[in-house]
Amino acid sequence: MRELSQWLCENNCKDVCMEYTGEYWIPVFNILEDSCNIKLAQPKYVKAIRGKKTDKKDAKWIADLFKHDLVAGSFIPPTDIRQLRDLMRYRTKLTNFISSEKNRLQNSLTVSNIQLASVVSDTFGKSSMSIIEKLLEDPTNTNFDIEPLVYGALRNKMDELKLAIDGFIKPEQEGKIVVIKQHYEDLNDHLLKQVDLDIKCLRLKSLLRLKSS
Repeated sequence: MRELSQWLCENNCKDVCMEYTGEYWIPVFNILEDSCNIKLAQPKYVKAIRGKKTDKKDAKWIADLFKHDLVAGSFIPPTDIRQLRDLMRYRTKLTNFISSEKNRLQNSLTVSNIQLASVVSDTFGKSSMSIIEKLLEDPTNTNFDIEPLVYGALRNKMDELKLAIDGFIKPEQEGKIVVIKQHYEDLNDHLLKQVDLDIKCLRLKSLLRLKSS
């Protein structure tokens, strides 16, 4: 890629046209962005006539279309905006992962006759997670004192909570809950927070760029 960029500069070629398919165009674009005027074309608009297709023939065809101003370029936002969009998409995926893990944990509790969801408004709240951690210490014992683990208004529902944890967590469900809980905490407490911090930094960078332009 570096050699290509150098060759284009040596031959005073400042205009580049290429079609984009998947993510393959991005490495080329990243290298040539600062030194060339790049026009990205949708493949369906530069498709050559059917026949014996080769990379060289496709390149020549795209060059001919571009030379005669027959290629409609696609909008490519600045680098910081592209990075921000990429992070936002990743954050959405992380959020979906977190929701999936929460559903899996809730399903494991239901299968084990642990009905915390019928008493608490948030199974992943401070009180509920404290109770779950206590249950995982010894799944065969559900008669422990839960009062030190309960906070706020839930202290008024002690009897309901005791009935809600009167279940039985089988070994396979115990192992599953431990893995799901750890994965959920890693996603929610570390990865998601780091991505949110990166997004804030990029937003600030974009604002500064707009103000200076």
